[in-house]
Amino acid sequence: MKIAIIGGAGQMGEWFSGFFKKAGYDVVISGRRYRKCLEVSKKLGVRAVRKNTEAVEGADIIMVSVLPQYMEDVLKEIAPHIRENQKVIDIASVKAVPVRLMHTYVNNALVLGTHPMFGPSAMKENQNFILTPTNAKERRYASELGKFLKKQGFKVRIMSPDDHDSMIGDVLSLTHFIGLVTADTWKRLGVDKHMKTSSTSFRFLSDFVKSVVDSNPGLYSYLQMEVRDAEKAERIFIESANKWADLVKNKNRKEFSTSMTKLSRYVNEIQSNWK
Repeated sequence: MKIAIIGGAGQMGEWFSGFFKKAGYDVVISGRRYRKCLEVSKKLGVRAVRKNTEAVEGADIIMVSVLPQYMEDVLKEIAPHIRENQKVIDIASVKAVPVRLMHTYVNNALVLGTHPMFGPSAMKENQNFILTPTNAKERRYASELGKFLKKQGFKVRIMSPDDHDSMIGDVLSLTHFIGLVTADTWKRLGVDKHMKTSSTSFRFLSDFVKSVVDSNPGLYSYLQMEVRDAEKAERIFIESANKWADLVKNKNRKEFSTSMTKLSRYVNEIQSNWK
């Protein structure tokens, strides 16, 4: 089976090139940076082509691995070259807009919105992989793709594009926001002078913060400014930060301890549901 990965020179595109190559697929990649595609081609043993339209020819599956803001341009480009028996999937971090665009421009093939809930540096077993079918045909393909992904060690979740995007505001946009604010706070405090004497928890947090600030600014700005409910989640975070800051300022040890105990029970309960 042949898969074309448009955006194959990006971090996720490169990761999926290796993933599908290992799974036995014939992989062809394309993208704006042809020189980078050639590097990935040599590194992974996949084929690189100059044009996206050339990549989709003969492919059974077409994976669009580009930033959400570039999705429409890519779909306009490749849509006239897509055949009825092909499948088009995207891996954008938002789903409502990309799915709508795929339905708008790809009229003669099956499309499916997907979101791998991990980055290329954080891949390990039991990661969530979300599929967002919108009709019966897409649900049948989601079931087929889901079985394949489960065999590769993923936890497959099915939800609507709108439910997905609402969730993203709470768990992804907020997570990135916390990482950015933490890095900015450290810079203002000048914590670099403490790095050699830092605690285990600080180094653990530092790894998380680094994974955020080293990511694609274009993608992260989109997730902050275009995702529904992101601003709401961040406003609540700031309110919570102010509440805890007041407890510290007022030296309210009793309320601090009570609140921390309640949060411990809550976090342990929700973590038990992840397994």
